Amino acid sequence: MSGASLHALRDLVELQMYLVAQSQNTPWPLLPRRKREQKEDRVPYSNPVEANAVRELMYAGFIEATSSRTFIASKSGIQFYEREIKNRISA
Repeated sequence: MSGASLHALRDLVELQMYLVAQSQNTPWPLLPRRKREQKEDRVPYSNPVEANAVRELMYAGFIEATSSRTFIASKSGIQFYEREIKNRISA
């Protein structure tokens, strides 16, 4: 999985964000799922997220649609994050 996809998944999980679908090959913006103040020292790695990174997350099943235009981290995406990404950060 590409670095861009890993960073996007990390942002979706850690910052509780969602992706807004765009037309083909257009970057997808990340927006907060809840209106609350985020840590000032932690901002999304890449906002918007490149379309090829979004496709990679989609094909892996790591994001799921919550409406026709919004996507959040799926259960398998969260599990992958906890197993693979979070452990790397903690180590």
